[in-house]
Amino acid sequence: MLDKNVLEYSETLKKLGINHSILEHPELVTVEDVQKYLGFGLDEALATLIMKTEKGFVAIVRRGDCALDSKKTKKVLGVESLSMATDDEFRQITGVVPGAAHILHPVTKVIIDEKVFEKEKINGGSGSLLYTFRYDVGDLKKIPQSQIADVTKLTVSTVINKSNRVFSGIRATGRLHLGNYLGAVKGFLELEKTGKYETVYCVVDVHSITTPYDKEALAKNKREIIIDYLAAGLDPKKSIIIYQSDVPEHIELAFYFSSVVNVARMLHLPTYKDKIKQHPNAVTMALLNYPVLMAADILIYKAGLVPVGIDQEPHLEVTREIARKMNQLYGTDFPEPVRFATKGEYIPSLTGEGKMSKTIAGSYINLTDSLEEIRKKVRSVPTATTAGGEMSSGVKTLFTFANLFMPEETVKYKKAFEDGTLKFVELKDALAEAIYRELKPFQERRAKIASDTKYVDEVIRDGAERARKIAKATVDEVKKKMGLI
Repeated sequence: MLDKNVLEYSETLKKLGINHSILEHPELVTVEDVQKYLGFGLDEALATLIMKTEKGFVAIVRRGDCALDSKKTKKVLGVESLSMATDDEFRQITGVVPGAAHILHPVTKVIIDEKVFEKEKINGGSGSLLYTFRYDVGDLKKIPQSQIADVTKLTVSTVINKSNRVFSGIRATGRLHLGNYLGAVKGFLELEKTGKYETVYCVVDVHSITTPYDKEALAKNKREIIIDYLAAGLDPKKSIIIYQSDVPEHIELAFYFSSVVNVARMLHLPTYKDKIKQHPNAVTMALLNYPVLMAADILIYKAGLVPVGIDQEPHLEVTREIARKMNQLYGTDFPEPVRFATKGEYIPSLTGEGKMSKTIAGSYINLTDSLEEIRKKVRSVPTATTAGGEMSSGVKTLFTFANLFMPEETVKYKKAFEDGTLKFVELKDALAEAIYRELKPFQERRAKIASDTKYVDEVIRDGAERARKIAKATVDEVKKKMGLI
């Protein structure tokens, strides 16, 4: 049976005269996976971006084989600033998760790239990860408040699809929290189990020194993350697990890449502007070069897939630009990597606003927290003083966690809320115990792994050796192509 929201959306399209058929498939997140399953290429896929400007938000609808051209887009919109909406903003505006966005949006403007209309049929999101709509392209002109314009450039889709290697990096800012585990690591485990992908998981400790840091904490935190990964179930025989600093070729390749990147391009990245506001007394070349090093991290393994949030899309665009320039100037064969959303849960912040984040105090639950620590944190979730009425953001957060950790009891608590008889402290304490039950096996495995110093050292050493073989081959190839050897 079709999802109710999908059917309602379909009816809305019909009323607008937008003809379409509904295609069913397994739960798939990325455009690449959906198109591959359905037997179509990226040139027959629609991708929807929510962009932020000084005038507000705008939706950009483009083909899957095209990348947004910032200069063209700014000119069409008449704006000076253009950045990708965060995952939270994307969900708030579209009402769906990234990967399921459809073509109708409650924003003031929709820009449809003119290259879309080179096709007769095209596939687009339905609001659900289980269904895709196939449109008659001419009917897309009927989208309300839409404008057709040239805002993209073609990418080398054949290169993108060649690589099934996945690269993921995490900063060494502390142990993993519940949001990391359910939102990302569980997805990594699924990737590993499929056997379809080569996976490289990197603790990007060099990136961690691009902003002010505590060197003693850095040394400790980076090891803790490796232990967390192992305790969560990542298999070091199936995946390469490394410290970035153990593979110096990353730094070398970043310097070669910096020779094809303009300083002006780096200065105008929204992420750079945000960081210098946060650290006005630490505006360094390392910070400016962060996206170039990120490009080296990914491309040194010729990874075509990168599981990151939508907020990292500007950095991935820099990576794609570097890949194109290196390929054009020197004849290299770097893929143009795309964002690869792994299957995971969206974990809200304990503050009731946004998602769980290590950078927001009181927002997260560590995977190593005791029952008492979890209870204290869950009790801090803000709730209304009396039950009943409209749910506050804090109450919604509690029920999100209830659905995740004790779904069989959620109906009972929701009924009590609606009846006005719910005692929030009882819900919070029950929830804390359910979360702790989920984490206890992890904590037991972690304690055992952490005590085996020799094993952890061997995992780190083996990962570095395997990674360096790949990295050295890439760097040698680049040096040869650039005329350095």
